[in-house]
Amino acid sequence: MGMETVLGVSLVVVGGLIMGAGAWPMKLMRTFQFEHWWFLAMLFGLVLGPWAFTLVAFPNFFQVLCDPAVYKSLLVANILALCWGVANILCGICYVRIGIALTQAILSGLGVSVVVLTPMIFKAKGGQFEDAPDILSATGEMVLVGVGVMLIAVVFASLAGFGRDRQLQKLQRTSGSFLGGLIMTVIAGVTSAGLWLAFIYCEGPIQSRVCVVQNGGEIALTVRGNAALSGKYLVAPDGSITLKNAAKSPAATGSNDPIKVGGLRAKDAADKIAGVLNLPQTGNRPSVMLATHSVWAVFPVWAAGAFSGAMLNILYPAFLMTRRRSWGVLLKRWNEVGLSALIGIQFLAALALPGKGMLMLGALGAAIGGGIQQAMQMVGGQGTGFISGEWRGVHGKPRLQMYASIALLIVAAFIMAYSKTIKQ
Repeated sequence: MGMETVLGVSLVVVGGLIMGAGAWPMKLMRTFQFEHWWFLAMLFGLVLGPWAFTLVAFPNFFQVLCDPAVYKSLLVANILALCWGVANILCGICYVRIGIALTQAILSGLGVSVVVLTPMIFKAKGGQFEDAPDILSATGEMVLVGVGVMLIAVVFASLAGFGRDRQLQKLQRTSGSFLGGLIMTVIAGVTSAGLWLAFIYCEGPIQSRVCVVQNGGEIALTVRGNAALSGKYLVAPDGSITLKNAAKSPAATGSNDPIKVGGLRAKDAADKIAGVLNLPQTGNRPSVMLATHSVWAVFPVWAAGAFSGAMLNILYPAFLMTRRRSWGVLLKRWNEVGLSALIGIQFLAALALPGKGMLMLGALGAAIGGGIQQAMQMVGGQGTGFISGEWRGVHGKPRLQMYASIALLIVAAFIMAYSKTIKQ
């Protein structure tokens, strides 16, 4: 396993743990209700933060949005992000209808299955995830094993949750139709994967148009069907690269000569190299793709790709505050405003780190990155529960079931990371 793979997995793991544990500041709040801290957290984490980083790093981003390929991919991404926003609202309703433990179990099980399997069945176009292995390949089968282990872990976590509530005599009353609640939970579980799918399906067109090749920097070149030319290249101080093994491309004209790519957008540089190699570069499957590995490039993907989900997650708590006439509460506790903003900042980090990690994991990054992120999110959530005292006074079988769940989630993450090493 190469160093880049290790670093990519590490970023996904850290991001997943932050996502699972990121709501811990709410346990310190005494005045704010859900609608207050969630409104501020989503405002900071999904709107102010991503757009601030985007406009500072890429001042011409709004021009990029006018590109037909970009706004078409953003349309798909925002439909997926909107699904995630709906899932958040349904989740709260389902807590009341069928209980927290069962809701979380169904959401986690369906969510991880969808986010892992979808990119291997419906390939993202125009980005590195387009070349993800098929679900029935050797790698895909190993990923399926990891998903299976995660689903077993979800069952153990669900049983542990029921057992904990029984010991603490906190069995939750439910209201409304159980069948209706169950149907809504299934819908929420499937649509909860929308946030990560939004990133997966729009990162290629956006990053290729915002990232610029830097003189003296490093690029990753992918020439479809030509492993000899694909790989990492160091851009010379004058902005040029020389294609390695160019002699193995007999159709190329002048491919042994240095090609000036410094200062060009990643897409323009890829188009120029494709021209030198006499390869077609039109349609949804370009022959040449180029990545600069810019640290900041994940922010415009989240800012624009998840915009609809962000708006729904801001408008819903705003609606609750309006209905309950509680907007004034936001001005009463500035320390809780700070805690809410901290939740949002952590949420942004929990999006940016796995997003970058997925890109570092290559074509399989969407599937295994999504799976590892989901596993570590559950581990982070349970770890926060232990530290905050949610399991205080609970002994015996429920604790053992939760320990087994955490262990299985870690095993599942290792299985998915290992699948990256399997040759196709």
